[in-house]
Amino acid sequence: MKFVTLAAIAALTATPVMADPVAREQARADLHQANADAVKAQIQKEDAQAEANANAADAASAQANAAKSDATVSQAQADTAQAEANTAAAQANNAQARADVATAQRNEALDRAASARADVRAN
Repeated sequence: MKFVTLAAIAALTATPVMADPVAREQARADLHQANADAVKAQIQKEDAQAEANANAADAASAQANAAKSDATVSQAQADTAQAEANTAAAQANNAQARADVATAQRNEALDRAASARADVRAN
């Protein structure tokens, strides 16, 4: 009986000793899995950050292109307005030249009328 009691005591004390290495191995496995999960999460974070940076760069490029397009449209409108102003200035210069000719013709006609009046009075 002593042997059975000793065997029973040995069996009962052996179970926690056997369970302890299993628990340790499970804890090690959990630790390795947690480390692997942390590395994976870090990689995902870096990938997301790189994607966010690329999207920000794309957005900035799109804004720059939109501003350039607006500037091109504004430049075209300014060029059109300048051309219209140049046309108006040319028309004004033309009208001024005709007015100068008309003034010269009027002065010439007045001179002829004065000369004719002088001839009439002289005769």
